[in-house]
Amino acid sequence: MLEPAFGARLRAALVSTAGGYLRNSVRQDRVTCAICTTPVDGFRYCYPCNSHRVHGRLADTVAFLTYAVAGDQSGYVMRGYKAQVPVQEHYRVVAMLALLGLSMHGTCPDALLDTPVTHWATVPSLPAKPGEHPFHRIVSNAASGLEVPLTAAAKVVDPRAVNPDHFSTGARLPANSHVLLMDDTWTQGGHAQSAVLALRKAGAMRVSVLVVARWIKQGFGDNVQFLRDISGLDFDPEICPWTGEGCP
Repeated sequence: MLEPAFGARLRAALVSTAGGYLRNSVRQDRVTCAICTTPVDGFRYCYPCNSHRVHGRLADTVAFLTYAVAGDQSGYVMRGYKAQVPVQEHYRVVAMLALLGLSMHGTCPDALLDTPVTHWATVPSLPAKPGEHPFHRIVSNAASGLEVPLTAAAKVVDPRAVNPDHFSTGARLPANSHVLLMDDTWTQGGHAQSAVLALRKAGAMRVSVLVVARWIKQGFGDNVQFLRDISGLDFDPEICPWTGEGCP
């Protein structure tokens, strides 16, 4: 948890630096997917999220801090912060987003699921890559509870598919465990939901997923109009990513 004064400064810094191009994720029934907040045309779920549901025991709840729009500044930030030569300004924006999201909304799943978060984990790159992922480096000193380290498979046929064998952990979780699983970017959700299933195999009773950015392409479906509709709404860290409104 951030100190109040530091948290206020961090909120002000994020809004002044990136509030003009970042947008809060939108939760509106049959306007955006109930799981991943991408635009939908009168349906409860988008096609990928609906197809994932055949696996069962997926995430109990999922939240997104913002959208990453391909070809726009938000998309460049999510790519640039973890480039081979990281863009430091982009790294700072992602770090501010992640730290504020954890500090202000990391315990919201406690109320939503009536079970306190006991553990945390991050989604590794798939297939496995050497070294510490920059997103893990950002959140490792800010997350609450015990870490559940996840290891990615070295070889994967279809990395976007939902498959519990894509990740593994040596931990065995207690029966009442609630894991806050964090990821930087969600494209179709296969990585995160595969990690959820791996945590279920390890014994997790509840898994909540907090993602920095939902990747979105302007040229797909009605995305252009959706993005135009929210273009005047500057990013507000106070809006809860789990509810789209106030915190539960």
